[in-house]
Amino acid sequence: VSALFSVAYAGLVVVVAAPLACAKSPPEAHSAPSASPGAAPSNGGGTTPGSTGEGPQDTTPPPGVDISKLDELAKKIFFRVTNNEPSICGKGQSLLASAKKDASCRRSLNAVRYVAHLADQGYTQSEISESLDKRYRVTEPKLIDVKEAPGEGASNPKIVLVEFADYECPHCKRFQPVLRQILDEFKGEVRMYFKHYPLPQHTNARLAAEAAVAAQRQGKFWPYQEKLWENQDSLSPAELERFAKEVGLDQAKFRKDLDDPTVKARVQKDRVDGGTLGLSSTPTLFINGREYTDAKDTESLREWIKEELGK
Repeated sequence: VSALFSVAYAGLVVVVAAPLACAKSPPEAHSAPSASPGAAPSNGGGTTPGSTGEGPQDTTPPPGVDISKLDELAKKIFFRVTNNEPSICGKGQSLLASAKKDASCRRSLNAVRYVAHLADQGYTQSEISESLDKRYRVTEPKLIDVKEAPGEGASNPKIVLVEFADYECPHCKRFQPVLRQILDEFKGEVRMYFKHYPLPQHTNARLAAEAAVAAQRQGKFWPYQEKLWENQDSLSPAELERFAKEVGLDQAKFRKDLDDPTVKARVQKDRVDGGTLGLSSTPTLFINGREYTDAKDTESLREWIKEELGK
């Protein structure tokens, strides 16, 4: 296990964020992460170092990258990006040349595959360059305190996920089956932690989060959370108490914990942690210190996980 994950066991994990944009909260402290040492900065779709961008360009993909399904416009965008973007490993060559000639830079080949995927999805050249920046060049890890966060999955994980979510956010609800599928597919390799990020415009979200913390105190966080997602449109205090009964919680303790200032402080701490990370929407997902910026569907998240695992 790397030092990255030994940090996780100490109650801190390195993260990655992805706004699906349920809703934006009021502005909070935010600073742009800096690129890791040695990583070449993006040129925003410009030219490779020392190149004018006007000469002949390489128009053959590297082995293992299939662009046969791309239409003519998508192919043009693919080659413009891969010829003009620099190597992911910070060497003085284009992304495409790096993928073809530098066997030591596997990330460039992965990035070329990513460009093909985005071109096929209809992304523009500038949008693809921005996505490359977020996925491959902004790599400085951040830390999230998960000492008290509920977690499930591998006990000795290679991949640590941290989700910030709001129980009244419909996008968060739709994302749950995706995360569940990933945990099932990568058993023994992935562990997920949950952090509460109730948005101020959602009337019952904070109380629902506090109820989930109260359920966690009785070892029933995950079944209780499932009730919250299933009944997202009905999270009144009376309903929250009904869910507690349905999952077998001690009702008296549940009510007492709901009034406990330390339970409320737990939710507020998660909210502050998210604000410190620059969160503005939910759900936000973090993967081993890198920002997850793709679509929140199983296929896209699976590819990120596989790349992290080197598969």
